Amino acid sequence: MLQASRQDDHAYSQIADCIVARCADPKRDLEELWRRLVFNLLITNVDDHVRNHGFLHVEHGQWRLAPAFDINPFPDKDPELKLWLNEDYGPVDSIEAVVSAAGYFRLGADEAKRVLGEVYNAARDWKRVAKSAPVGMTDDDLGAFAPAFENEQMEVAATLL
Repeated sequence: MLQASRQDDHAYSQIADCIVARCADPKRDLEELWRRLVFNLLITNVDDHVRNHGFLHVEHGQWRLAPAFDINPFPDKDPELKLWLNEDYGPVDSIEAVVSAAGYFRLGADEAKRVLGEVYNAARDWKRVAKSAPVGMTDDDLGAFAPAFENEQMEVAATLL
């Protein structure tokens, strides 16, 4: 939608602006984009480049945010996302900054806290999901991936809730 290259720096705020300009239900898609932003930071998905956020055509030039894809935790990386928060802030590296920017995504304080809580609780439950039959991670796998999920940003998110 942005006609963007992976090599250039881009920001979540640019995707948000595109949603406002072109999406059939901007409120829903902005909340979903912010949810993904929170999730990416909390699970250390540092490969969140602009081409990992797609759109689907609805009708008559209207679009919607495509389902999330290519989401991978990186336990060996620092939690600093490829996408910037906005053109002034730079790469996303703080859940506090993400929460402070919730208004740009048209979320009020209560809505932001609700979404943050939902994402935090889902990410906090990662071991149960990882050990479930469909995923089937071993105890060694859990140990290897723990730094991606059990990190400082998760601790800060808990204090914000």
